[in-house]
Formats: sequence, C-alpha cells, structure tokens
Amino acid sequence: MGFLLTFLAVYGLANLYIGTRFFYWLRTVVYIPPIWYWVIFILVAIAPIFARILARAGIAKTENLFIIGDWWLAITYLSVLLWIMVDITKGADKRLNFLPAIAKDMTNQGYLVLFILLGMLAYGAWNALNPVITRYELSINKKAEGIEHLKVVLVSDIHMGRVVGSDRVERLAKSLRELKPDIILYAGDQIDDDAAYVANNKIAEPLQAVKARFGSYAVLGNHEYISGQPALAVSLLENNGITVLQDQWAMIGDAIYIVGRDDLAASRYAGRGTGTLANIMKDIDKKKTIIVIDHQPSRINEAVQQGVDLQVSGHTHKGQFFPNNLITQRIYEQDWGYLKKEAYQLIVSCGYGTWGPPIRIGNQPEIVEINIKFE
Repeated sequence: MGFLLTFLAVYGLANLYIGTRFFYWLRTVVYIPPIWYWVIFILVAIAPIFARILARAGIAKTENLFIIGDWWLAITYLSVLLWIMVDITKGADKRLNFLPAIAKDMTNQGYLVLFILLGMLAYGAWNALNPVITRYELSINKKAEGIEHLKVVLVSDIHMGRVVGSDRVERLAKSLRELKPDIILYAGDQIDDDAAYVANNKIAEPLQAVKARFGSYAVLGNHEYISGQPALAVSLLENNGITVLQDQWAMIGDAIYIVGRDDLAASRYAGRGTGTLANIMKDIDKKKTIIVIDHQPSRINEAVQQGVDLQVSGHTHKGQFFPNNLITQRIYEQDWGYLKKEAYQLIVSCGYGTWGPPIRIGNQPEIVEINIKFE
C-alpha cells in the first residue's frame, strides 16, 4: 500500500507539472478552453491506472485503454525530463544570459520539447520491436560426460500480454527455431500482469513449436506473482512445453544440473519465502556442471558460495530507457551482460519484451545465445 500511494503521488505530481507546462505552451500557439484541456488531459493521465482496475475487475475489451495508458506512461516520463532540462536551462540563462533570442521564446521551447519527445517515442518504439541476438562464448572447467559443447539460448522478460501479443511471440518462436538450441532457458517474467488474458488468447501457443535437444526450462519472475496467478502461469507454460522449476532442479544428459530458483516476489505476493540455494542443491553432485536460473540478479554471492558454474538472469531491462539504467547500475552488481567471480559466471539479459511503456532507449531487446565448452 505504501508503494502504491508513493507511486500515485509521484505520478500525479509529474502529470501536474507537464500538464501545466504544455498548457502554457499551447496558449501561445492556439486557444483551448482550459476546462476542455484539463478534462482531456486528466482522462488520458488516468488511463494506465483505470485500465488495470478494469482488468482486475474482469471487464473485457480494455486493450485500447491499456495501449493509451502505457504510451502515456512513456510520454509522462520523457516529458518530465525534457521540461526539467528546459527549466534548468532557462534558470541558468537568467544568470548568464547565453541563450539567443529565438531560444528564449516560449513557443519555440514548446515545439523543441514536442519534436524531441516524438523523435524519442518513434525511435524507442522501433527499437523495442527489433531484438538482436547477443552471443557469449564460455568455458566451464568441468567435464560433462557425453557433451562437449552446449548451446544455451536464454530468453527473459517476454512480458506476454496486451502489448506483447501472439504476433511478437510468433516472431520469438521463429528466432528460437533458427538458433537450433540444445536447451532453452526462460529467466522469468514470461507473462506480464495477467496470466488469464495470456491463456484465454493463446498468446504463448507459438512456443509449443520450439524444440530443443534437452528441452526448455523456466522460472517465474515477479510479474507472474504480481498477477496473483502464479499457478495459472505455471500450468500455462508447462502446457506449452516448458518445464517450470520452483526451487527445484533437473538433470540433463546425466551431466548438467539445471537449478530453477523461485523469485523473491513469492514472499510478498504469495505469502511464502523462497528456499536457500544450499537447501535446494543439497542432493546435487557439485563435481558436475551447475547452471542456475534466477530471475533477479540479486543473489550472486550465494551462488558463488554454492559452487554454481553459470547463472542466467533478467529482470533489470537495463532500465528499459535512459536514464533508468543509471538506477539499475546502482541497484545490481551486474545489471546487464557478463560477470565472472572465480569459477562462477553470470549473464544478465536486458530482456525481449517491455513492461509498461512499449519503448526501449539506450538498450536493445535481445535473445541471448551462450556457447559453452567443457574443459
């Protein structure tokens, strides 16, 4: 409840700020009755909140409201940054008087904000729809009997739902088939905030057609728990050929352990804690290769202590759009990419889909290919 109230307060103040700034700019361009301006502005601003309330209430046909709301989240965030930059520059100009006359004009300032905003939104939307393949070459100082080389394909943060629909999942499935993986690891947040919507609309079905030599494994992320439907998320994934590990492990080829950690969100949203890695791995032969899937890259030291060879994670989105990456870099020891500590290796993906605003700026959505040699 505290987080919700804080979010609503910050979101409300942000919208009041940009609403006022855009209103005063528009008055220099065209006359709009204030009452009409603020009624329309408030209706759009509450769309992301109202859409989720209606969805939780089971009211259908909220897709358009979700789209409007998610785009408005992006507009709000970027507009705040742009108007703050304008206001800081104006404040500095009052002291130093360095701006040319054309830049001091309120009308020109508003147009500049609008054009930069539209450019960022257009680029961010295009970027979010064009994932790349990120490749890593690793060696693990253990033998895996019968397996000299393992091609792991890692996918995290698909966020299947109203924004990432069946067409995007079909594109993902096509890419996965083309990579010809030995094993596929899904590192959480496969589903956005509504597992029932994904199930009813068969959004995950294209993943059924993706086959790998040693199968597909997944863990749940925080969003599967936020939805309040983790059991439905598990059955949905398993019905589409993906084995879900919740503080469990499986063995492939009698040589490699795949350990799936339950997400930390389970304690908050499901009323139960997650197991320690030592307890989960108590029956594991640590002379064999151990690969851990953990949605959040926040339990690194525990994995190092337990002799994990490779951990794959997601969750961070690398901030999803600048400058949020500056925050994720402070929160996580490794918010994206590769980290090595002694024999332990970590790869964090910035994810395939998006949450909330359907844009990415400052990073690219990705599918991760990890080629492992055993030496």
